[in-house]
Amino acid sequence: MDTSLPLIKQGHSGDSNVSSDGVDRISKLPDEVLSHILSYLTTKQAVATSILSKRWEYLWTFTTNLDFSDQIPYNFLDENEWGTKLRSFKDFVDRVIFYHGESTIQKCHLHTRQLYSNIYPWVCAVITCNVQELSIQGCSFAFQQLPWRLFACKTLVVLKIRGKFMLDLPTRICYPFLKILSLNGVVYMSDASMDRLFSGCPVLEELEIIRRTEDGVQIMKINTPSLKKLTIHYKVGHSENEHKTQLNTPFLEYLKFSGKSGGYSMNCSSSLVEAHIYGGCDLDLLNGISKVQHLVLNGQIMQDLLIIIGYHGLPKFNNLKKIELNVDNPLDWEVLPDLLECSPNLQVLVFPEGLAVMPEECANDYCHLQWYRPDCMPECLLYHLKTVEIFKFAGQPCDLDIVRFLLKYGEVLECMNIHCFDCSTRPIMRKELDGAISEVSNFKRCSSACKLAFFA
Repeated sequence: MDTSLPLIKQGHSGDSNVSSDGVDRISKLPDEVLSHILSYLTTKQAVATSILSKRWEYLWTFTTNLDFSDQIPYNFLDENEWGTKLRSFKDFVDRVIFYHGESTIQKCHLHTRQLYSNIYPWVCAVITCNVQELSIQGCSFAFQQLPWRLFACKTLVVLKIRGKFMLDLPTRICYPFLKILSLNGVVYMSDASMDRLFSGCPVLEELEIIRRTEDGVQIMKINTPSLKKLTIHYKVGHSENEHKTQLNTPFLEYLKFSGKSGGYSMNCSSSLVEAHIYGGCDLDLLNGISKVQHLVLNGQIMQDLLIIIGYHGLPKFNNLKKIELNVDNPLDWEVLPDLLECSPNLQVLVFPEGLAVMPEECANDYCHLQWYRPDCMPECLLYHLKTVEIFKFAGQPCDLDIVRFLLKYGEVLECMNIHCFDCSTRPIMRKELDGAISEVSNFKRCSSACKLAFFA
């Protein structure tokens, strides 16, 4: 990043800030208006306006948005030049923060990979400016500390921390206005430190947690009644037996789990509108989301569903109106009848990744699906299922079996939209797909109102 200030020529008659009669009207605007205009520029551009005139010399210090990033490509052939650019970046940040003084900052982004030791004093300086939105991103190969005063910044509304930060938290944490919190790859001192952090956020509405291996927490407790949106990603390396998840979020509306936890305890079912589950689940998780209205499941979770079905059966999803299913293995389609059966009020069924599965080692051929027609018709097919959306349709035999089944028994089906797989570079597959489209068009439809549409 070149932090030197570009040369800006002062106004001539043709400049945008000078009118046709030679009067500089922009410079006559109030400071508040000019600083608001500068907030739409990058920090570097805003600072560069200081050389325009005495009138502009310190206007940039009133800008409310600051963005610093030291993403400087390392040049192995010229290490001195790289070091010079780093020092220039540090001096630039120091200068901007110093001259900004205690003027209010609305948004601030601090991103440094090399100068991570400077994050501590920079954060200390920024939080004295009543900052409302703060994003901190450090390197991923060295532990870093954050100042305690950050966790008592009463003006924060949005806080995002990414990197190998060790959260050695104070006894009392106070975020009275914090509504959005994102923690990506940070390390905690203990289970209690994470619990204490969330307890200090009484109005928190959105929480994102991306957990790294050995992050210091075994039982993650989120006791936040105000929470409406929650995203948790478990990175590879977490032990299923050691890491648990406990949620007490009675007003949660959106939930996304990615990865696999060793167990779930959930109090959020009654308010949940949308849930995305990737990677794995158990019966407690299914019971916890059983009142959801929109559910997204990926292929890796299907094997867990097969085990749950074998031992316990699936819970009823009486509120479920829309479900999106993705599979990674053709055998996973065995659970489809059970999912339809436990979703009696389902209205929309979507297959975002299609019905056929293409293995990585075989880029030209599809695996045959394992599909078995259920002995009795699911209630949703008889009374509620109105829309079916299929993407990446390849026209394979078992694809046709599922489509035929849905058309034949969907008594209130109103539309089936089929988005075809791109076969432009595979003429043989294109010919087979054309034949499949013609065959599907002639399938018997139980619902006379059902409209069948194909998209290239």
